[in-house]
Amino acid sequence: MGLNRIVLLGIAIIAMSASFKTYATHESTDAWWRRYGDERDALYAQMKRYGISRENVTAMRHLTESAPPYFDPHVNLASEKLLSSGENYRFEMDEFILSMKVPDASAVPGNWIWPYTNTRTPDPGMEKLLAREKGALKVASLGWYVCRSLFSPGLFGRCETAGVLVLYRILQPEERQKFSTPERLRELSSEVLKKSIPPREEVEKAIKAGNFLSGADNRIHLDPESVVINGRVWIRNAMDSSFGRRYSYMTTLSSDRMVGFSFGLPEYDYRANPDSSTYPAAIKRAYALMDELVASLRIAKINDDGLPDPFVLDRVEPAPLPVREKRPTAQ
Repeated sequence: MGLNRIVLLGIAIIAMSASFKTYATHESTDAWWRRYGDERDALYAQMKRYGISRENVTAMRHLTESAPPYFDPHVNLASEKLLSSGENYRFEMDEFILSMKVPDASAVPGNWIWPYTNTRTPDPGMEKLLAREKGALKVASLGWYVCRSLFSPGLFGRCETAGVLVLYRILQPEERQKFSTPERLRELSSEVLKKSIPPREEVEKAIKAGNFLSGADNRIHLDPESVVINGRVWIRNAMDSSFGRRYSYMTTLSSDRMVGFSFGLPEYDYRANPDSSTYPAAIKRAYALMDELVASLRIAKINDDGLPDPFVLDRVEPAPLPVREKRPTAQ
């Protein structure tokens, strides 16, 4: 598909996005799938050139709805096609805006972002999804290569990756009290970590019976603690499991909403090598990428009422969006 055709089709999509509906009847033919691919590529080309918009995401949803069984009301986009290192991801989650820096690392294929999340006034499709996922929706699922060769010392003979999963969640009435202050959230985090470690007697019983016991090798690496990132209080902890280590950050956004980050580090025998100064270069790079991304986290509230919030020490603005071309005016 030529560039001019992509641009023209992209401009047409701007005008059509509110009521956009691709080929109403799905046809499992080569020609149909070529048309589908052309429209998908045109949307990506438009977002790459002008920036991601709510209209683009709506159009992408309508496009995916035309190709069952791939319908999902919570639209994800391939971030590596749209953003470059040093720019900022931006997510609108109801009345909240979350932004964070795109790491300076090669993305693992299949990096996904969900730029817009509406749980306040969900349509029927979103209501079903929220019920199925028990109120938890992905905001980002990202991964990066942290070594530059196939064989990396200490990493089981292969190039490893690091990644992050971001979840936005509706709090149920019965759990809101536990998320209401940083102190209570830290207590909850501690309870969850301890419950993830099976009692010694259960582990020994499973070993004697020759059975696998999930979580038998879980160990707490970092007890829950409060940290302040760009004016907001987050609760951080870390858990070791076999040859993995995972850091978690979570904060409460309102009385009924929270967001959490889960960072996965490369496979490595962390418990046998407690001195971080001896970590392989890829592990050190994974930590550096995580620290850089965490330091960039910013959360702002649309039409902020300025009322006291136990999780907010200083209010901030979202990080700036990447500079893109001005969108053409639809005729």
